[in-house]
Amino acid sequence: MTTPSLSADTPRGRMYRLEPDGPLMFPSITTVAGMRAKDHLQGWYATMASQRALEMYSWLDRNPARAAAEISRVTRDKWGTQKRIAAAAEEYTRTAADFGTLVHAACELWGRSGSRPSESEIEGLADGMRSAQGAFATEKSPQALQQRVAVRLDGYGSFLEDYQPEFVEIEQTVVNRTVGYAGTTDAIVRIGNTLLSADIKTSKKVRGDYALQGVAVVRAEELVDDDGTLREMPELTGAFIIHLPEAGGYRAVPLRTGDAEFEVFRALRAAWSFEPDECALPEASSSKDLLLSLLRAKGGLDGIA
Repeated sequence: MTTPSLSADTPRGRMYRLEPDGPLMFPSITTVAGMRAKDHLQGWYATMASQRALEMYSWLDRNPARAAAEISRVTRDKWGTQKRIAAAAEEYTRTAADFGTLVHAACELWGRSGSRPSESEIEGLADGMRSAQGAFATEKSPQALQQRVAVRLDGYGSFLEDYQPEFVEIEQTVVNRTVGYAGTTDAIVRIGNTLLSADIKTSKKVRGDYALQGVAVVRAEELVDDDGTLREMPELTGAFIIHLPEAGGYRAVPLRTGDAEFEVFRALRAAWSFEPDECALPEASSSKDLLLSLLRAKGGLDGIA
């Protein structure tokens, strides 16, 4: 997704403010949803690291004349080499995210202008990302990048033709001050007589946990414009994903956005606020002090100083 003007990255994830230059107040929807455990990714991290190590060995095999110098360099800089191998998954994720951001920006431009972006416009978007954040540093062929984007836009165009959505809001920030979160939905669209939150994804598959992001938008309380203006949140029937896969075409995938999904999101929001370091109380000096500290921590001795 593009970077909303009311948000900023922090050590605790992306945060939102409610007015320009105001204090960062609320964690983003994606930051909260990201609190969910991702143990399944550990094996993937290891696989990506091992693949990079094997690629380095293959390079030595293809370049025997340079093998001695390269082995000597690695021996002198073991920590740097280890970091390079360990960063394989992170770099892959960042590259995929940059491409997804470019496709999002192109679709946003299409939604606002009403016409498909030209190759020069897409090139301008890519150049802007390259200058601002170093995106596409490893992209060898600008034309290949254009072609990959074109495949996604072909699918997006088919979706627009088949579903005829009316764009009510585009890249709109929403907030729920009761629960304490904010975020940006790619679009709020009207299909038929129904208002829906739509998010564009270029991932390999549509993950079920996207429903946590969808329900957070559906249960938002207000819209927030870039100048800080608060507007009434329209009642949304639900949320869905516009999936634009690498192979082309599109999938419109509805998400469950009921009470059960929102309760999970609320629990993740509470987990985001949790400060584990505060749970270790000062050392007790005696058994009496130990028991009193535990009772105070449970709120059972409010009247005791």
